[in-house]
Amino acid sequence: MRALLALLLVTPALAFGWGFDGHRKLASLMQDPLPSNSCLKAWLASKQTFNLQDSACDPDRWRYMSAGANYDPDEWPRHYLEIDWIQPIDSYPRRYEDVVAKVGATNAQRNGRVPWRVEELYAALVEAFRAKDEAKILTQVFIFSHYVTDSFSLLHDTKNFDPGGLHSRWESDMLNSTANLNGLAAAAKGYYGTSGKADPRNNIFDVVRVGNGVLPQLLAVDQTAYLPDGGYDLAVLYSGSKDLTARRWGDALTLLSSMVWSAWAEAGAPELSGFSGSCSRAVPSVDPVLVGFPPPGGFTHPDAGSSSGTGGGSGASGGGAPGGGAAASGGGADASGGGTASSSGGGQGGGTTDAPSGCGCQSGPVAGLFAALALLARRRRS
Repeated sequence: MRALLALLLVTPALAFGWGFDGHRKLASLMQDPLPSNSCLKAWLASKQTFNLQDSACDPDRWRYMSAGANYDPDEWPRHYLEIDWIQPIDSYPRRYEDVVAKVGATNAQRNGRVPWRVEELYAALVEAFRAKDEAKILTQVFIFSHYVTDSFSLLHDTKNFDPGGLHSRWESDMLNSTANLNGLAAAAKGYYGTSGKADPRNNIFDVVRVGNGVLPQLLAVDQTAYLPDGGYDLAVLYSGSKDLTARRWGDALTLLSSMVWSAWAEAGAPELSGFSGSCSRAVPSVDPVLVGFPPPGGFTHPDAGSSSGTGGGSGASGGGAPGGGAAASGGGADASGGGTASSSGGGQGGGTTDAPSGCGCQSGPVAGLFAALALLARRRRS
């Protein structure tokens, strides 16, 4: 116990994950890539508050609970997909029941569930928009932002999730500086792509595939930050990985805005409070375009129109936007789309016996305790 307490003294206050500040910042920018005259963009911007931005960290808070209304022992795997447990990674099944059939229920869960979690919460967001329950929409959308942006962390896309303690250094420690955080957010704007019609589960699979391939770039930068005396220079990590991280943030915000826009469209593009007569009610009709680290050849839709079979998929149809308003400045159309897709592609081997990865935006000693325990348990099994 004494050794564990000593470990906690050096556990960063922002224990793993994008950190409180990272998730808040990403949530605060979720509307920015939308077309400039979009009604939805203006509505989201007008609703931004610190408390809502802070709620984007709630999924990580839930991971550290042992009781209570939000306690769920299955929360951990919803934040990642260690896609490289099955090789080649492109063969990782996109239907969850196919993953279970391939590697077993335990390994399927431990490998991660973020694509299916995003799909599940997308469906819930569609229903909130359909009900025009603005309080529920806002609750859902900020929680939703957490899982979407987690999938853009390179260390959430691999079984090599914490090499030498890099997870906390890259996702949290280097962003503890306000200057670093703001600098990264500003750089990310240069990598906003074009928001479009989302396909939640398939989009997240493509994001994870790309992230797994980019990971070696981050690992190479990490090695340059070690000092001859055994210390570590976070400034070197930040400067060396800033562009890489900004690319992933820009892509994350492009896809997050696309998913929110698509959920609104699938719900029938409802009129929300404050929509003006001059803003655009246009809805997305084509795939989002990412420019930071785009999927080669664009997003894939292996068997578009079918659900994942997990009970969390969205429908394949959606309502059109009502008349009125100017045309969107890009990516919009007059008919709504929506729906998700899935794949039952095969794979080879796979499955992890490790505990869930320790990453999140929870702060404080209790968070540090659980994060440290999770990582120690995982290392013992690896």
